[in-house]
Parts: sequence; structure tokens; C-alpha cells
Amino acid sequence: MTTVSTNVTLTTPLINETLREQPLPTEVVVLLSFIWSLIIVIGAIGNGLVIYIMLRYGERSVTNVYIVNLAFADLMFILFVVPVTLIHIVIPTWILGNIICKFSNYMIYVTLHATCLTLSAMTVDRYHAIVNPIDSMNWRSTKTASAISLAVWAVSLSICCPYLIYTKVTEVGKFDEIDCIPQWPSTEFDKAVTLVVVMTTFVLPLTAIIICYACILFHLWSGANRKNNRLERENSALSVKNDKAERQVRRKRRVTRMVAIVVFLFAICWLPIHILAICIKFDPKFPKTDSMHYFKLFAHTLSYANSCVNPFVYAFINEGFRKAIIRRSPKLYQLCSCILRSPIAQETDTSMVDKAVEAKPGMDVHSECSTATQTTACIFH
Repeated sequence: MTTVSTNVTLTTPLINETLREQPLPTEVVVLLSFIWSLIIVIGAIGNGLVIYIMLRYGERSVTNVYIVNLAFADLMFILFVVPVTLIHIVIPTWILGNIICKFSNYMIYVTLHATCLTLSAMTVDRYHAIVNPIDSMNWRSTKTASAISLAVWAVSLSICCPYLIYTKVTEVGKFDEIDCIPQWPSTEFDKAVTLVVVMTTFVLPLTAIIICYACILFHLWSGANRKNNRLERENSALSVKNDKAERQVRRKRRVTRMVAIVVFLFAICWLPIHILAICIKFDPKFPKTDSMHYFKLFAHTLSYANSCVNPFVYAFINEGFRKAIIRRSPKLYQLCSCILRSPIAQETDTSMVDKAVEAKPGMDVHSECSTATQTTACIFH
């Protein structure tokens, strides 16, 4: 197995210590180059398509504001982080200068925080929209969501300034290789920064997501069961009520599936790299072997891939995005029907989250559920 013709070591974002003193085999570099290039193309096209479709053809809703902000954060991550790391894989010594060194490392953590904060804001918004649809009407709006999105970027740009200050091109290793890494004032400061990053970009967002979605699922399941029991006691033969019960079951399953995908992908894609970062920083006896280095590269690849799957999870499953796709290109909708699986005839159904908030207080539940197009909103009353 041949190797890259260079004697430099390799560091990658989030973990600055090299775990391998020998150059990477050429086969590994080629494989990583292909996979990361594919991630760049898919992520750029997917997130760019989400932004374009939602801004030009999508409905103005709170959820869509967060979807666009999330897609923008993922797009910035794909454009400013992965290509630079890819170049560093192919040419292990740093050749891009000090300015790009500072900016690229800074954008790694800015986009990472923006993504995680947006996911958290979206989760809290969904919790209030589903559990407290009436009480949240006074403040849950596109203007509020836009302000929160701007605040997310302001916070992300501010708290990541230390990376802009301390990251520089420097000589590392026993052969004085040129690399781009943060030069923290002390080892303790380095450990503290790593711990803060792991907490703010994984532990706290994931905890918020799990708690909020657990409350959402409990609310939906318990509410559906109460309504099903009430319908069974009602002495009525209206077919629309049976249809409502069936739609509630389908809606419940769809929400459960979406929540499972959200939590699973977020945790799986980011868990390995954060565990590895903590182990490397806090365990002085952590083995710096070839196997650990390859696992590190796999962990980074997995975290990069998360920016590609987010458009499918948060937008392609979203009903508003499907409607925008239909308005923009019906043929594209038919071509992608395997992904956008809701029949066109069902596009008149109310949105699971946003339409619930639009319900007016004091409306009679039975009158609101009198047509098939309104039944899906009843689960939130």
C-alpha cells in the first residue's frame, strides 16, 4: 500500500492533535477525497435548493424560517469547512496562508454552534406550537423566529471569537511541519475550551431536543387516546369521525417517525467526534494509533454527512416544502414521489404544527372537525 509522498502529520477540525505520525496511505486519501467531495456536492445542492425553494415559493411560517436558517448554517459549514479540510487531507502541510487559517477554523465553530442552536430553537418552537398552541399565539410568529435566527448567528459569531484570535499557522511535530491549529495560552485553557464546545454543541442541544420531543410525544399520544375514547362513546355514525381517528393514527405515526429520525441522526452523527475529542484532551494515556486515527477520520466524515441529511429530514418531510415543490415543478414532485410521499390530493390537509397555532380560541371542536381537510388540526386541541 503506497502512501502520500510527504512527511507531515495531519490534524483535522475539532481535534487538533494528530493520532498518526506516518503519512496516510494514498488509497485512504483517494477514498476520503471522493467521499468528502460527494458530501460537498450533495450538501451544497441540497441546502441551496432548500433555501431557494422556501424563500421563493414556500409559505411564510415559523417552521420554514428555522428550516431556511438551518439550511444556511449547513451550507456555510459545507462551503467553508469541508473543502478546506479536504485540501488539508490531499496536501497535509498547510498552504492556504494565515488569513484562511483563522477564518476557516473560526467558521467551523460558528456554523456548528449556529446549527445546534437552530435545532434547539426549532425544537422549543415545535414544543410550544403543539403543546401550547393557543398560549403561544401571542409571540410565535415569523418575525419572532427571524429575530431568534439573527440572535443565533450573533451569539455564534461572538462566542467563537477566541478561535479567530488564537488560531494561527505554526510549526508542529518533531519535524517542524506547518499546520493551522489554535495556540491556546495553556493546556488547562485548551481542555476548558474543548469541554465548553462539547457541552454547547452536543450535550445541551441534545438534552433539550430529547426533553422537548418526549413532552411532544406524550402530549400527542395521550391526547389522541383521550379523543379516541371519547369518539367511541359518542353515539354517532358520521364517517368523518372515523376518518378523523384514522388520520390521527397516521399523524401520530408520522410524528413519531420524524422525531426518531431527528434525534437518532443528530446523536449518531456527532457523538463519535465529541467522545473522541474529550478522550484525547482529558486522557493522557489515550492510544495514538493508526486505528484511532482512522476512527477520527470516520467520525469527522460522519459529522460532515449530517449537513447533507438535514435537508431531507427537516425540509423534504415538511409539508410546506412539498407544496412549494409542487408549485415550482410538478414534474419534479412526481419524479421524487418516493421521497415526498404524501399524495397531492392530501396537500389541502392542515400542517401539523403551524395550522394548530392558527386555530382561533373558542372555536367549537366538532365544527372545526366537520371536514376532512380540518381533521388533522384537531389533535392539538
